[in-house]
Order: sequence, then C-alpha cells, then structure tokens
Amino acid sequence: MNVDEILEEIDEMLENSRAFPLAAHKVVIDGDRLRELVSDIRLKLPEELKHAKLVMYDRDRYLNEARQEAEEIVRAAEARAKSMVAESAILEETKRKAHELLAKTKTKCDETKEATAAYVLQSLSNTEAQIASLLSQIQQERAHWDGK
Repeated sequence: MNVDEILEEIDEMLENSRAFPLAAHKVVIDGDRLRELVSDIRLKLPEELKHAKLVMYDRDRYLNEARQEAEEIVRAAEARAKSMVAESAILEETKRKAHELLAKTKTKCDETKEATAAYVLQSLSNTEAQIASLLSQIQQERAHWDGK
C-alpha cells in the first residue's frame, strides 16, 4: 500500500469506529492496527521522498540535455554559416534559421523546465499534505490517549 492508501484506511478506521460513551469526539479504535499503519507510513515516506528526488534529478538531466542540444544546434548552425560566407543571401538565411532553431530550443527547454518544476512542486505538495494529514491524525490520537 502507498501512503495515500494507508491514510485512507486510517480515515475509514476513524469513520467506522464506535463513539466513546459520554465523549462527543472520542472513538474506540484498534490501537494495534493504528500503530501498524503508522509504522507502514514511516516506512513508505522515505520511498516517496526518494521518488521526488529522482524526479528532480531527471529534471536536471533533461535540462542539461536540452542545453547541450541547443549548444550543438548553435555550433552546427554557426559552422554551416561560416562555410557559406561567400553567399550573403544564403548566409542571412542560415543565420535566421539558426536563431529560429535556437529560439525553438530555448522555448522547448523553458517549457520542459516549467513542466518539470510544476511536477516536482506538485509531488512535494502532495507529500507535504500527506505528512501534514498524518501528523494531524497522530496528534489527535495522542491527544485522545493523553486525555485518558
């Protein structure tokens, strides 16, 4: 089970548990099962954080590849332009194409960077929300048991 599924099971456990007599917001739950689920979450969170780091690594790798590709395109365009110096009309066309390719590559690089950053931020946001939810539930359970 992933962290979301474990949290869903904890939520269902709380929803389906019986109310504690004379205590409005207190319920009776299977403490062993809750401890088991919390332990599972503790084991799963490092996996999800590792996944987020891998996503960030992939993003950096894609950006570096895009930069290298852009540099190669520029070098190729410059080399081609130098070989055609004698023909100014052809030279102008080559320069235009090189700049166009560079602009397209930069746009693609920027789009990839933005999409990757959005994905990483969303992954981190989801992980943060899961951790916050789990912490809230743990604090509620702790408050419940501290009140006993």
